Amino acid sequence: MSLINKRSLSRKAITFVEILIAIFIIGVGIIPVLSLFLKGTRTVETGGNIFQVAVAAQNIMDTARSDSYIWRQEIPLDFPINANRERGLYLPLDLVKKYKATARLKIDEAKGHTILDTGEPEVNLYQIDVEVNWEENGVKKNYSLMNYRANINTQTMKTSTRFE
Repeated sequence: MSLINKRSLSRKAITFVEILIAIFIIGVGIIPVLSLFLKGTRTVETGGNIFQVAVAAQNIMDTARSDSYIWRQEIPLDFPINANRERGLYLPLDLVKKYKATARLKIDEAKGHTILDTGEPEVNLYQIDVEVNWEENGVKKNYSLMNYRANINTQTMKTSTRFE
């Protein structure tokens, strides 16, 4: 046999050291990629939670703005999560169970708004605040909405001098 054939026959096997080096190189390349996927998954989940909270808060806000019964309630109004489910004042159960979500609805006279020409406080303009609190991975989070509603069923309704 020639010298070239002997060398090629002896190099057909892969040594244990070469296998360890290959595993190390692959590991160094794969670990950062896997961590990127995991971080991306967590980011998508957090975004989904924020979206779900925003939709729930908007539903509560819409109900509060359109439900005339609420306006006859004592102001501010706190509500239990599921007791007012038939009126639309609730959070999704998965938010409550998984993230210990709570919500607060506060309806109060809009402060700092006055009737044009008189400067008297506008008593027919209400400020509606919805606040949702939840806990995600041990971190407390908060989402809030604020809106106004005017009681247009009164003769004394004028126009407010400032809206923020």
